[in-house]
Amino acid sequence: MVAGDIPTVINVSNYYEFLFVPGLFLFIAGVSYELFVISRAERHKNGTTRNIETFWKAIILLAITQGIFLAGVLLLFSSKFSMAFNSSLFLVISVGYLLSIFIPSKLVYQIPVILIPFLLLDFLDPQGMFWFLFNRPFPLIPFIAYFFAGRAIMIVYEKMNDMPMKNGKIVIFSALFVAIMVIIFQLSLLPLTEMTRTQFPGFLLLVGIMICILSALSVCHHRIRGFDFYLLPLERAGRIAFSAYYGFYALELVLFPYLNRLIIGKLDPKIQFVVYILSIIVILFVTAGIEKIWRKVNYKYGMEWALRYGSAYFTKLTQNVFHLKT
Repeated sequence: MVAGDIPTVINVSNYYEFLFVPGLFLFIAGVSYELFVISRAERHKNGTTRNIETFWKAIILLAITQGIFLAGVLLLFSSKFSMAFNSSLFLVISVGYLLSIFIPSKLVYQIPVILIPFLLLDFLDPQGMFWFLFNRPFPLIPFIAYFFAGRAIMIVYEKMNDMPMKNGKIVIFSALFVAIMVIIFQLSLLPLTEMTRTQFPGFLLLVGIMICILSALSVCHHRIRGFDFYLLPLERAGRIAFSAYYGFYALELVLFPYLNRLIIGKLDPKIQFVVYILSIIVILFVTAGIEKIWRKVNYKYGMEWALRYGSAYFTKLTQNVFHLKT
């Protein structure tokens, strides 16, 4: 997500990122939520407690992201300010959390929720009374399907009794599925555009790629000696990914455009591409370095910290007010 906001070589790099990255972000959020459900079950938390915590996670996530959006617009683009609700990936994730309160962790419930958004595209008018469901740049319909696709794949692994994801069969099957989808795209001459991610064939292709990546990384994690040693610092960086995203996004709004006009925009496109790749590498290592230092104080005052402790506090408060059992 950070890489997608670096404003260099827009025509070369961000095209494919804008196609792939938002869905991947939502897919990972769905995977993460299902792991959250499993962890709460292992701690013997009842369903009511888990649902209350999920509710507050959704509300706090929405409050933080919408607050940052409104503050940023007011400070930087006050002339364009309006009270219109910001459609963002975090809004989709928050809605995914809220829907998950009512949708059990079973494939028989997950699959219809994945399919229904694409069916609604044919029946609902994007300009009608449900316009807010199609609000760009990240419309709830059909983007919510990526979130539940992430949940579904973890349910499959759980059914296989393979939560460490050591089984390489899914890597093979997902790779074959992606290959078949690529052939279908080639034979039908379907173009890869921004619209691909909101169409069902494109959704199948992108989710297949996501499952293949997730499964392959997990198999490598367990089978390749030294894999953890080299990737663990970057994996740990995920613990502050929420905070890092907004930190670098602030730079994207304030600093990067200035550098782009002054230096990068004047370079040859090939050099721009090299700068772009180097920027991603630098951001990854800077984030990993920040995580290593921040870890010593348990990431205090970061957005992850606010989300974790905020949801825990309000969950406990709700239980006390309504005298609910944990």
